[in-house]
Amino acid sequence: MAPPPSSAMLGAFAAVFYGTIAVAMGFINKAVFVYGFEESNFLLLCQMVVTVAVLFSLRSAGRVTFAPISLAQAKKLLPVAILYNANVAFALASLAKVSVPTYNTLKRLTPAVVLAANKALRLRPDPSKEVVACILVVVLGCLIAGYGDLEFDPRGYVMGLTSCALQASYLLVVERTGAERGLGSIDIMVYNGVLSTPPLFLVVLATGELGSGIERLGAMSGDLGFIATFVTALLAGMLLNYALFLCTLTNSALTTTVVGVLKGVVSTALGFVLLGGVDPSVTHVVGIATNTVGGVGYSCVTYSEKQAKRRSKLKNSDLDLPSVG
Repeated sequence: MAPPPSSAMLGAFAAVFYGTIAVAMGFINKAVFVYGFEESNFLLLCQMVVTVAVLFSLRSAGRVTFAPISLAQAKKLLPVAILYNANVAFALASLAKVSVPTYNTLKRLTPAVVLAANKALRLRPDPSKEVVACILVVVLGCLIAGYGDLEFDPRGYVMGLTSCALQASYLLVVERTGAERGLGSIDIMVYNGVLSTPPLFLVVLATGELGSGIERLGAMSGDLGFIATFVTALLAGMLLNYALFLCTLTNSALTTTVVGVLKGVVSTALGFVLLGGVDPSVTHVVGIATNTVGGVGYSCVTYSEKQAKRRSKLKNSDLDLPSVG
C-alpha cells in the first residue's frame, strides 16, 4: 500500500487547489454575465441548491460522510452563513458591473475594513507600521484606479465595497466566535448551503430575479455555449467553497489569505486580456498596479510576522522545558 500523504503535501495541494479554482471561478462567473445573464443572486441561489443536492446525493451513495444537521450547531453558524453568502452576493453583483482587474482591486480593500473595525471597536492591538503602510498603499491604488476608470460604474463600485465590509464582518465573527471550530470542510459546506438557501430564495423572490432568471434561462437555453458556462459556474461554485474551507482547515486562515492575494495577482493580469479586458487608461492601470503591490506586500508582512510569533512561542516553550541531568 502507498504511504498516506504527509500533512505538508496535503497542505500544499489544498493551497494550489484553492488558488486554481479561485482564479477560474472569477472568469467563469464573469463569462456568465458577459453572455447577458444579469441575475447574480439567482446564480448564487442555483449554486447553493446544487451544492446541497450534490452533497446529500454523495452521502446517499456512500461517497462522503457528514453528521446530521444539529440545531445547536445551525444556530451557531447561522450568522456566519448569512454574512458569507451576503459577501458572495454583493461580490457577484459587483463582478457583473466592473472588469475582473477592477473587481480584484476593490476586494483587496477588505484588510482596510478589518483594520478600521478593529480600531473602532478595539478588538485587538494595533497592527505594525509595516502592515498599516501596505494597507494605505492598497487604498491609494484603489482611489487612483477609480479616478482613472474610463468605464466607471458607481453601482459596481458600491457593490464591491459592500462586499468588502461583509467579508470583513464574516472574518471578525469567525475569529471572535470560533463558530466553525471542530467542523470539517464538508460539514461547513452542508451547513452553509442549508442555512443560506431559504434567505437567498426570499431575496431572489422579493427582487423579482426568480422569475426573470428562469425566463432568461429559458430564452438562452438554445445557446449551448451559455448553458455549458452556466453549468460549469454551478459546479465551480461548489468546488470553490470546498477548496476554500479545505485550505483554511488544512493550513490556516493566513495561508488562505496569502493564496487569495496571489490569486488576485494572477486573475488581475489575465483580466487585462480576457473577456473584453480593460479599457486602457494609464491612470487606471497604475492604480491597479499600486493596489496589487500593496496587497502582495500586506501578505508578505503579515506572513513574516506570524512566522516570527510562531518561532518566538516555540523558543519560549523550549526554555520552559525542565533540564535533564
